[in-house]
Amino acid sequence: MVVEARSETADLEEAREKLIQSFSSLDESLLGRPDVIGEWSVKACLAHIIAWDEWVEIALEALDAEQTVDWPTEHAMNDAAPSRWTSLGIEELVRTLRAGRGLIVGRLAAMTDEERAEPRYTIGEKTISADDFIDGFVEHDLEHAGQIRAWRKAQDCIECME
Repeated sequence: MVVEARSETADLEEAREKLIQSFSSLDESLLGRPDVIGEWSVKACLAHIIAWDEWVEIALEALDAEQTVDWPTEHAMNDAAPSRWTSLGIEELVRTLRAGRGLIVGRLAAMTDEERAEPRYTIGEKTISADDFIDGFVEHDLEHAGQIRAWRKAQDCIECME
């Protein structure tokens, strides 16, 4: 019998730490430099991630209360995100990223494997499981961590690679 490994909340925490490691040693002055991820700076990218974390926490609470939730447009989320969090310093960004993930991990860790696997969240026309949320969060953090690391490597400068 083959046992399929399920997504674990530890994956969420590990992905978030990889994201934080991708930028945490950068000099504060480099966090606002544009054109790291498309036109975004590292701070704008992190603001985007924080905005999605906030939306997911609100959405999961509403879905658990059997309320209707729609996916926000990516354009609306991305436009609103930078203005709210790009003014934060690196320590505040790290705290905010960890706190947001902590709320989500707490909610998902309280579920059994069976509850996490059950497609029970209807968002728009799609029904997904908590495991689907977990996989999406992990992929999102790792995607942006990789982009930040690639930017740092491409800069080939001491202040970027420390």
